[in-house]
Amino acid sequence: MADGGIQGMHWYVPAQLAGVAGLPTTERGVHKQAEREGWMKRRRLRGKGWEYAFDSLPQQARDDIGRRAALSKTQALASDAFAQGNQLSRKLAIAAKVDGAVQKRTRETGLASAAALTGKSRERMDAKLALLALLATFAHNRQLGICAAMAEFCDAYNSGELTVPITVRMHTGAALAPRTLRRWRHLNKTQGPAALAGGYGNRAGTGVLDTAPQLHDFTIGLIADKPHISAKLVFEALQARFAERDDLPKLRTVQDWLARWKRDNAEVLLAVANPDAWKNRYMSGFGSLSESVTRACQLWMLDSTPADLQLVDGRYNLVGVIDVAWRGFRLHVCKTSSAEAVTQVMRRAIIEWGVPEAIKVDNGRDYASQRVGSMLTALHIDARFSAPFSPWEKGNIERAFRTFSHSLLELLPGYSGHNVAEAQALRAGKSFAERLFKKNEVIELKLTAAELQAFCDDWCRHYYEHEKHEGLGCTPFERYAQLRDVVNRIGDVRALDLLLGGGAMRRVTKKGLRIDNLVYIAPELASVVGQDVLVRQDDGDLGRIVVYHGEQFLCIAECPEVAGVSRREIAIEGKARQAAAMQQKKRELKALGRKANTADLARDILDHKARQNASLGTLPAPNVVHLTPAIEAAGDAADALEQYEAGTQAPPAEPVTLDHLANLRDAMRGEQAQDETAEDRFRRALRSLMKPEGERDDIERRFLRNHLTSAEFLGRWTMFEDFGPSAFGLPDEFAALLPDGAAFDRLSRAQQGEP
Repeated sequence: MADGGIQGMHWYVPAQLAGVAGLPTTERGVHKQAEREGWMKRRRLRGKGWEYAFDSLPQQARDDIGRRAALSKTQALASDAFAQGNQLSRKLAIAAKVDGAVQKRTRETGLASAAALTGKSRERMDAKLALLALLATFAHNRQLGICAAMAEFCDAYNSGELTVPITVRMHTGAALAPRTLRRWRHLNKTQGPAALAGGYGNRAGTGVLDTAPQLHDFTIGLIADKPHISAKLVFEALQARFAERDDLPKLRTVQDWLARWKRDNAEVLLAVANPDAWKNRYMSGFGSLSESVTRACQLWMLDSTPADLQLVDGRYNLVGVIDVAWRGFRLHVCKTSSAEAVTQVMRRAIIEWGVPEAIKVDNGRDYASQRVGSMLTALHIDARFSAPFSPWEKGNIERAFRTFSHSLLELLPGYSGHNVAEAQALRAGKSFAERLFKKNEVIELKLTAAELQAFCDDWCRHYYEHEKHEGLGCTPFERYAQLRDVVNRIGDVRALDLLLGGGAMRRVTKKGLRIDNLVYIAPELASVVGQDVLVRQDDGDLGRIVVYHGEQFLCIAECPEVAGVSRREIAIEGKARQAAAMQQKKRELKALGRKANTADLARDILDHKARQNASLGTLPAPNVVHLTPAIEAAGDAADALEQYEAGTQAPPAEPVTLDHLANLRDAMRGEQAQDETAEDRFRRALRSLMKPEGERDDIERRFLRNHLTSAEFLGRWTMFEDFGPSAFGLPDEFAALLPDGAAFDRLSRAQQGEP
């Protein structure tokens, strides 16, 4: 007989049976005996011919096959090869366990990184997570595995048959291939959702000024020593100091790099350039269906109340979650049942209970939203949607809500209808529970949202969990104590900050972070005063916010008035941290400044310019001797005096007058001025400016009035401002003429011709 439908039997081909005790020694002989005795047979699963059931063989043959199998197993256990294989297997099991732990930490790191993403990076990540969530739903609806459904899913996506939000297609492209989906799923599984954001736009910090340590340290040293130095002077300093290099940046590159560095290091730059201004601007001032569910976190159910609760501070809804295994129940008070509310209640439950394997929800927009789908995909949680108009599929959460509505809530003060008609309905016997589960109903409670949330938390933990549950046969608290299941927990709670939503950018002020008239402070905020940070807030805990800076977790900031922490202690710690960080940064900048050796930089630049211009020349310009009557008269008088002193001429008959002496003085001064260099005239002007206005003579005033507005003076004044008195061999007291010096106003007064 042939029966291929019998399962659980062992089957043998003739080649395996030949030579067994009581059977022929050839395959043909085995086949003939099987035909004679009517052995149970079936077509071979691989190859041609028949194979025969063990139970239909003669007893002698079955005994021999059993002895051979036992002997083979004993020999294998005793062999060296078995021992080596067994040892390798144990090693591989240990390695797999370690790899699993490493992979789990990598995923959590990816979740924490994903929580800090903003802008285009977050949009790309959310779009890919949403598409992976659509793939899971697509496979579930067609009762296919994820991999088996990929090709069909891509065809539906590429043809437009699949409805995908335009915001998702913008980042996932017009066409999709299965290998792309497999790569995304692998990245999300091994590295977390942050790996789906890509690495676009990350060229910052790859220029020569960032990658060449010698150029980078020299430039930073320049800035440390000369905080107000211009990009042009930095460019010229690099050209002068590193003339032998052929990879020096262009002027535009230096300008862009310097602007970016000053923007990213505005606080420390101001601390070096103007400590008093830094204190005023940045120094912190914080002072003032459940038979198959046998494991905890195996299945959760979530639902929301259809009716609205009219509270003292507005209308609200309730969103609930229940662990089906032990009936753990939590409620979240929210403005409306939205994706935001769903992620909030999920986050609170995950922190307390662990990560669920699957959740059961309905097909409402809040539960089937892109954000919830992305969150479930990122955390590897299976989403199970109930059929439309089938509330019994979520019977556990429905019963928990009704227990809540029939319980202590009706005893709360101020419980009444929303208007006269509804109050009359209450008096007519219409129960609160009936109205809570009726859409568009409004129930009034004289409580605030915070008071109702506190009541819900106390009711779930201290009342519901200690009441005997009919389906459990004990209380939820006792059932939870009996469970010894391994639950996946998030080792780094910051990884769950992804569930808080996109967050908002806020600027840190001297007082902290102000959000909705509440001020949040933390010692770590002192290091980022004046900078923008990403803030995420848990609606269930208004006293704390999560803060990120530079796509990295920074701190948990608290509002002292709400959280009850000491403002004074945080203020002291914040100032201490800020002072230590600033001192360290200032020490590093000053060390680079000394290393850059900027004392001779002005001379290096001038020498470099001189070498560049050494080969240049001009044709001699036509010139004539410049003579005036005064110069001629002075010359005649000088010749006469020389002849008289030599005894070759008698004294002049005409007496020497003051006019003669004045003419001679002016002529000599003119000759002296022709011997002065531009640097000499610049130093003479500075020495005159150092004198008070009342101590200058008419010649000095006239010289300053003409010289201070010349291009010769103004060009050297710019270098004087950048490099100080030492660039022109002047003592340090000449620094009083700089813009922040006590005598700076003398320059503008002299330029205007004021006495």
